[in-house]
Amino acid sequence: MIDIIKNIATAPRRTKASVIRELLKITNKPGIISFAGGLPDPELFPYDFVTDAVKEIMAKKGRTALQYGPTDGLPELKEEFIKFLKQYEGIDVKPENLIITTASQQALDMVGRLFIDASDPVLVEKPSYMGALQVFKSYGCEFIGVKLEDDGVSTEELEEKLRWLRSQDEHYKFLYLVPDFQNPSGVTLSEEKRRKVIALSEKYDVAVIEDSPYRQIRFEGKEPKMLYRLDKETHNTDNIISLFTFSKTFAPGLRLGVILAHPQIVKKMEILKQSLDLCSSSLNQLIAAEFLRTGYFGKHIAVVKESYKAKKDTMVAALEKYMPEGVTWTRPEGGLFLWLRLPEDMSADDMFAEAIKENVAYVIGSAFYSDGSGNNTMRLNFSYPTTGEIEEGIKRLATAVKKRLVAAK
Repeated sequence: MIDIIKNIATAPRRTKASVIRELLKITNKPGIISFAGGLPDPELFPYDFVTDAVKEIMAKKGRTALQYGPTDGLPELKEEFIKFLKQYEGIDVKPENLIITTASQQALDMVGRLFIDASDPVLVEKPSYMGALQVFKSYGCEFIGVKLEDDGVSTEELEEKLRWLRSQDEHYKFLYLVPDFQNPSGVTLSEEKRRKVIALSEKYDVAVIEDSPYRQIRFEGKEPKMLYRLDKETHNTDNIISLFTFSKTFAPGLRLGVILAHPQIVKKMEILKQSLDLCSSSLNQLIAAEFLRTGYFGKHIAVVKESYKAKKDTMVAALEKYMPEGVTWTRPEGGLFLWLRLPEDMSADDMFAEAIKENVAYVIGSAFYSDGSGNNTMRLNFSYPTTGEIEEGIKRLATAVKKRLVAAK
């Protein structure tokens, strides 16, 4: 019998297992308080709304719901999402600007398929979303990391990297950003920097992937305009490709996302999607359309924001109460995550096993760095655990940190 494994294609060989998914196998054991996942709170899922919506859909549009749909998405959902963008983002688009995807992870995969040739430089934040790094790497790109500051990606370093790439005649394709409540850090790109990013996009002719899964979950502070909107108001480069998902604002089980881009980009992505899954679930698209059409989105997201703010406040208060001097953390104005930094000479990677012994888990920060740095950092999720679990979990985590500090002396 031949060795089938050695015949696997290049892209799967490049693809590594998700650190988070592997960690979740460990953290599922009884007694562990986990800050590792990026899970929404299931207690907030709109179960009754979905039940009623499915009954109505099956009564009125059952044949559509259970049939194949158009590859680019059902017109019902596109129509409602266009209204959503106008109401919440001040953006005017047409159906040809949108394609519905099977969650935003498929959108990221389509971005990779469309733009990346092997060895192409791709610019990413340091740290950046692990799922994007994973999929882009599978297509053979070379990451160019740009440091992340308290108000988002360093635009000075970004221009330095772009200038250098141009001087080397490198075929760079795009910059990938999570501008709102970034995963993993929780920081938000300032509007001033957003304008600079757009200017650099035009100057260096580079696309910008604006990944926005958490934007609507803002519970504090002033909301900067989306990069897509700012581009239309200023440069109109058509270089911005925006990604949305219903996973954090509705329910991840729907597996629905949306790409907003120039019609020529959308058409190319439609062709790619035909070869991937033909179309996303028609039933789930109709449920999402009802979610928007009925105005239930506004009611639901208000509940989500109130709950997550309380959980974030609980986590920050617990960190202030239990963590020793030298440990710092971000203070996100929305989203699902908080970023914790240990002293420079401490390794969150090495401490993970000790944290598990204390029955608490996190995601090691180095997993979010394209170059493997950031060993003294970790990502903490506050959306999934209860406030009581957050208080106790941070106490346990602080115990692991203190033990580590004592051992280092």
